[in-house]
Amino acid sequence: METANIISVGSLGSILPEIILMVGGLLILLLDTFMGDENDSGSGYMIASIVFLLIALVSVLLQIGIQERVALTLVTVDAFAIFSKLIIYTGMALVAVAGGSYMNKRIAGRGEFWSLFLFVTLAMSLAVGANNLILIFLAIEFLSITSYLLVGFVRDDLRSSEAGIKYFLFGSIASSIMLYGMSLLYGATSSLNLSEIGLAFSTNAGLHPIVIPATVMVLVGLGFKTSLAPFHQWVPDTYVGAPTPVTAYLSTVSKMTGFAVLARVLLVGLGTYREDWVPVLAGLSILTMSIGNLIALRQTSVKRMLAYSSIAQAGYILMGLVSIVSTQQVSDLTTLGMNGLNGVLIYLFAYLFTNIGAFLVVMAIEDAEGNSEVSSFDNLAQRSPALAWSMFIFLLSLTGIPLTGGFMGKFYVFGATIQHQYYWLALLALINAGVAAYYYLNVVRAMFFGSESEVKPINIAIPVQLVVIICLVATIWIGLYPPKVIEWADKASQQLLALVL
Repeated sequence: METANIISVGSLGSILPEIILMVGGLLILLLDTFMGDENDSGSGYMIASIVFLLIALVSVLLQIGIQERVALTLVTVDAFAIFSKLIIYTGMALVAVAGGSYMNKRIAGRGEFWSLFLFVTLAMSLAVGANNLILIFLAIEFLSITSYLLVGFVRDDLRSSEAGIKYFLFGSIASSIMLYGMSLLYGATSSLNLSEIGLAFSTNAGLHPIVIPATVMVLVGLGFKTSLAPFHQWVPDTYVGAPTPVTAYLSTVSKMTGFAVLARVLLVGLGTYREDWVPVLAGLSILTMSIGNLIALRQTSVKRMLAYSSIAQAGYILMGLVSIVSTQQVSDLTTLGMNGLNGVLIYLFAYLFTNIGAFLVVMAIEDAEGNSEVSSFDNLAQRSPALAWSMFIFLLSLTGIPLTGGFMGKFYVFGATIQHQYYWLALLALINAGVAAYYYLNVVRAMFFGSESEVKPINIAIPVQLVVIICLVATIWIGLYPPKVIEWADKASQQLLALVL
């Protein structure tokens, strides 16, 4: 393994995106402290947040192609972290543009909200590059605490408050269990650094008994963030009770962060014993996709249906980590078309645009109808053809229909599963995909063949229109012309897999 370049405290260029987000969050917090926002619409704070997110995104784009570096000995800046940050910043910028006005009309303390919005982005950015157990835990907790606040930010909405409390209670338990698992890893290896932990496990067979209990405990915390069953109980009520823009980020960017941290911990820290934790992941994958899809069948609320769909999608994504290459294949990564991890990254990239787009359509319907019941989507094709056709494409992508981004994600994840001869897992996933098609197409039926009713045109805000178009174009682009995304995912996955001992 090539030794990473250690940069000094004075050389902070490698974590410039994080510095930009920190400065932006503190600046908005200071402005809010001295100016207040009682008479402010919040648009100034929203615009400032979007600007800082875009600047951070540009700074990450400038890092593409750099050699692996370690900043402050705690944060790894490599292709995997950069790819993850691109997803994070893009997703949060899209949510801010489309959902900013929606949130500003419904919340008090707008300066606090937008400072927390940048801070939660900072937490995710630190988490995906962290190579130290302490920083991983702190970043995940930073992410969790800010998320609890954002979920319950609509203070006069009982559902929002209830969602925040439930999210907090489940999260507290999951975090404490994860911390205990990390303490086992530290106690066994006398190190907090993932690479050193991996080296200790590879050179000392006597540490083998600690692997499964430590892995399971860490999986509780990270499984909570990624909404894996049986750690998913918080998802339905939280997604439904939270403001829809917050739900959009929880279901995409926050989930992606959990998978990125999970991949780094398992591969770099516990890669030597892949044979032990792969069956655990396979069982969680089956349980997650099955529970998510079967319960989604019974939902009459599209927002709640998408919550259970999000759980099922996590099960599909986990198949990629199950299908990680074997030790013999690691030495010849360039010959592998599907190494499991690149499927995870492609899936997450496509899922970002698909799910944000779907939740924005739900947000527009909620704004117009006051709820997100399937009946509110009746005859949407007549009331708003643009929304109906956009939702149709997003649902096709979630189903995994060819020529959409969702198909490419499923193709690479399912392909890696079959390539590594997990045929039973691929078969169960295929059955689950068929079940999912039923409840997705039920929404399509309502939109295009719903009961006759008075046609009430739906007014869509220009920022929402813009972001829905971006998500729609990206979903189709990934499905029709995926080589660039595949290239990015290949480079990111190969660099992390090269660290497997």
